[in-house]
Amino acid sequence: MIIKKLVLHNFGVYASDNVFTFNQKLPVILIGGMNGRGKTTFLEAILLALYGANSFAVSESKQKSYSQYLRAHVNTADGTLESYVQLEFDMNSDEDNNTYSIMRSWKGNSKRVTDAVSVMKNGKPDSFLSKNWAMFIESVLPSGLANFFFFDGEKIAELADGETNEGMKNAIKSLLGINVVDTLYSDLQRIITRLGSENAQTADTSHVEELRLLKEEKEAAYTAILNQIADVEGQIVQLNKKLDAKQEEFRAKGGDIVSEAQSLFSERANLNGKLSQINSDLIEFAASELPLELVRSLLIDIQSQAKIEREDRNTRVAADKISEFIRIYNQSEKKNKVLNDFAEFVKTAIDHNPVPDVYNFSEMAYLQCSALVEYQLENSRNKYLADRESSLAAKKRLEEIDNYLAVDVDEKNIQRIYKSICQLNAQITELEVQLETLEKSKTVANGEMLRATAEFNKCVSSYLSRIEHDDDVQRMKKYALYAQQVAEKYKYALQKEKIHDLAQTMTERYRILLDKKNLIDRIEMDDTTLDYYCVDKDGKIIPKSSLSAGEKQLMVISMLWALAICSKKNLPVIIDTPLARLDSIHRKALITKYFPNASQQTIILSTDSEIDSTYYQIIKTYVSNEYTIRYNEETKSSSIENGYFKEEISNDN
Repeated sequence: MIIKKLVLHNFGVYASDNVFTFNQKLPVILIGGMNGRGKTTFLEAILLALYGANSFAVSESKQKSYSQYLRAHVNTADGTLESYVQLEFDMNSDEDNNTYSIMRSWKGNSKRVTDAVSVMKNGKPDSFLSKNWAMFIESVLPSGLANFFFFDGEKIAELADGETNEGMKNAIKSLLGINVVDTLYSDLQRIITRLGSENAQTADTSHVEELRLLKEEKEAAYTAILNQIADVEGQIVQLNKKLDAKQEEFRAKGGDIVSEAQSLFSERANLNGKLSQINSDLIEFAASELPLELVRSLLIDIQSQAKIEREDRNTRVAADKISEFIRIYNQSEKKNKVLNDFAEFVKTAIDHNPVPDVYNFSEMAYLQCSALVEYQLENSRNKYLADRESSLAAKKRLEEIDNYLAVDVDEKNIQRIYKSICQLNAQITELEVQLETLEKSKTVANGEMLRATAEFNKCVSSYLSRIEHDDDVQRMKKYALYAQQVAEKYKYALQKEKIHDLAQTMTERYRILLDKKNLIDRIEMDDTTLDYYCVDKDGKIIPKSSLSAGEKQLMVISMLWALAICSKKNLPVIIDTPLARLDSIHRKALITKYFPNASQQTIILSTDSEIDSTYYQIIKTYVSNEYTIRYNEETKSSSIENGYFKEEISNDN
C-alpha cells in the first residue's frame, strides 16, 4: 500500500481544506510540526478514513461513543459543521494493483452524528466497496494490526521501560496469525461455560424463588432512584458502543448484501421480463417493414421513378382535359386558332418527352411507398435502436446484480450478528423508556416487580426446556472439550514456529540498528509467554536493567520492524514523534538505517527539536516529500506548507 493523498476538511485543528500529496520516488516522507499543532491529528485522520469506529484512535479517545468522537473532531471555523477526511492510496501488490480513494464525511449539527462512506476505485465510484468498505479493509490491513504500522515514539518509550504487556502480546499473535486459534479456543470455552452455567441454573431453582420474593418486598427510596438513573445512563452508553461495533462488524461481514438480496432478486426477475418483451418487439420489427431498411436506397429510387411516372400521367390527363375544353369551346363559339395551336403545342411537347412506365403504381401504392421512405422506415429504425439500447442496459444491470449476488457471505454468522444488533437496539430502547419512567416517577416498585417476574419466568422456562435436552448438552460439552485440547496443541506448535522466526528477524534488525559490538549475541522469545530477553555469547540471559534507555527503545523498534517483515504485509509505516528520549547516536541509527528501510513508504511526523538541521541534512537524501504544519494563533487552526521548517532550518545553517 502506498498513500498518495490525504485531504482533511474541517477536521480537528485543521480548518477548511488541507491537502497532503505524496509523490513516492524515495521511501521517506517528512512532516514537521510543533507539539499540539496537528501531527497526531494527521495520524488520526488516516486511521479514521480506513477504519471508522474500529480505529484504535477512537477506542483510546476520551469520547464515550463514535458519534461523540466525530462531533468532537468537527472544526467549526467556517460555520458549516461539515467535515470529511479523504485518503487515496495504491495497493501496489501483485494481487491488487488498483488505486482506491476512501472519503468519510459527517455533519456535526445532528443529535446523533453518523458518517457516510464513499469509495472510488481507479477514479470511478464503486457502490459495492462504499457499502462494504469495513469488510474490504479488514482483509487488507486488519484494524487490530494497525498499531504495528501506525505508532508514536512515546508508546515506544513506554514499551521500552516495561515488560511486554498483554495488549502487545495479543497484537503479536494477531499479526502472526496465532490469534485465530485463540479465537477458536475462546469460542469453545464460551460454549462450555454457557452449557455449565445452564446446568448450574437448573440445579438451584430455589434461588429463583428467593429472588422473586426479595424483589417483591423491596421499595425504592428517592436516593435509590437517582442511583438507578445513573446506572441506566451508563448501560445506554456501553450498549451504544457495542451497537457501533456490531454494526461495523455487520457491514464488514457483508450484511448489507444479504439485506438487499430480496430486492435484487425482484429486480433481476423484472429485468428478465423486460428482456423477453424487448426480444418479442424485435421479432415483430423483423416481421414488419424494418428489413426494408437494408434496401432504403433502392426504395428511394423507386419512389423517385414512381413520382416521375405519376407526374407524367397527371400531365397527360391535364392535356386531354385542355383539348376537350377547347373542342367544346370551338363548337359553341367561333374557332380560335390560338387555342388550337396551344393544345397542339402541349400534345407535341408531351409526346416529344415520353416517360417510360416502369412501375405503373396506383395512387395508393405511390402514397404507401412515399410514407415508407419518408418516415416509416426511420421510425422503425429508431424504435429498434431504442430497444437494443434498453436490452444492452438491462443485460449490463443483470450482470452487475449477478456479480453482487455471487459474493460469498456467511449468512448464518450474519444472522447471528443481525440478531445481536436487534437485541442491542431492543435493550437500548427498553433502557431509554425505563430512564424516562424513572425521571418522572419516585418509585420503582412496579418496574422491580416486572423485572423480577420476567426473570422468574425466564428461569422456569429455561429449566423446563433443559430437562428435554440434557443429553444434547452433555454431548456438546464433551466434543467442545476435545476440540479445545486439539486447538491448544496446535496453537503451541504454530506459536513456537512463528515466534522462533520473529526472534531471529528481531535479532537481525537489532544488529542493523545498533552497529556496534555489545553484550547481546541474540534475542530470544518465550514461545509460551511471548516475553523476549537478550542472551550473550555464553547463552546467559542479560538483564534488561543493564541496557541503556536508547538500547531498550531500539529493541522495541526492532520488534516492530521484525513483526512488519514476518507478517509479509506490504504496508506503509507512520511514526509520530519518532525520536522521543533517544540520544544522538541512537537517533542517527534510526534516521540512516530504520526510516529508509522500514517500509516502501515511511511517513515521519517530527518536531524541529527531533529532526533538527543536522539530522535533516542526513535524512533528506531519502525524502520524497516535505511538509510543515503551521498554527495560527488568531484563527486557532493549523494549515500546511511545502518544505520542512524552512525558516528554522535556514536560520540554523
